[in-house]
Amino acid sequence: MVVRLRDMTSLRQLLTVRGLSMDAVGMLAGVDTATISRICSGQVRPTPQTIFKLATALGINARRMRTLCDAAWKARESGEEMSP
Repeated sequence: MVVRLRDMTSLRQLLTVRGLSMDAVGMLAGVDTATISRICSGQVRPTPQTIFKLATALGINARRMRTLCDAAWKARESGEEMSP
């Protein structure tokens, strides 16, 4: 089954599909694992620099990364659970 990037609804889902842990992405991007976890759960909104680092490490554009991060933030704001 092919999963397209445009079908991804969360950063956590992208990591799962790519077979990457938060630790691995943190090492690739130079971002603390705890920060990635807080972004995935919508606890924090990443800075533009963090978005760029994560996007570069994952091979996607920064606009798409912003969309994935915003989805987690909006879900938390509305009380929804983000799918893994």
